[in-house]
Amino acid sequence: MNAITEKKYGKTALKILHCATDLFAEKGFDGTIMDELADRCGVNKASIYYHFNDKAMLYEVCMTHLFKQVADQVISQVDKADSAEQKLKTFIYEFAKGAYQHKQMPATLMREIAAAGKNMPIPARQQMQRLLQTLKAILKQGEQLGLFRTVDPLMTHFMIIGSLSFHITSEPMRLAIQTETKMDPTLDEAIGHVSELIYHALLNN
Repeated sequence: MNAITEKKYGKTALKILHCATDLFAEKGFDGTIMDELADRCGVNKASIYYHFNDKAMLYEVCMTHLFKQVADQVISQVDKADSAEQKLKTFIYEFAKGAYQHKQMPATLMREIAAAGKNMPIPARQQMQRLLQTLKAILKQGEQLGLFRTVDPLMTHFMIIGSLSFHITSEPMRLAIQTETKMDPTLDEAIGHVSELIYHALLNN
């Protein structure tokens, strides 16, 4: 949790947020039962409702904070990069690293996409929009400099976020496959592949 959240919530509330984030990522909004959450957190159910009015509010707080952590990490590092090329590669790298560090984020994102986003809180959705706006600015800068050709930012966003999220969330399934030779790319290898494919596809040749 970041400093703002640490100040806003006490020890018990933070414990609930940590446990709830894991459970929501594992079972989704509909599959998360408050009794199970109370047992996992080691608190009574009344304590959950005392700190968070209902499951919807708890989900919104958990998801918004989770998505904001990744978005903040990406945007702060992109802002430090100079060229459009470096900004693009930083965007891809930082999203992958942030999503892997907070694996609940891509797990929840893919679950919500599969469910047409019916439970996705608007503040959490806004964090994804921040990422899209950041990518749009990178692509526009590259286009204005004559480096990138004109492309649809949303489709490019889908290619980056979707491929890396799928790679991260499918890791346990892939590792369970018995093979004689190594077939599964590491996260760094996956980042390199995505980065090079996207970059070369954008080049204004």
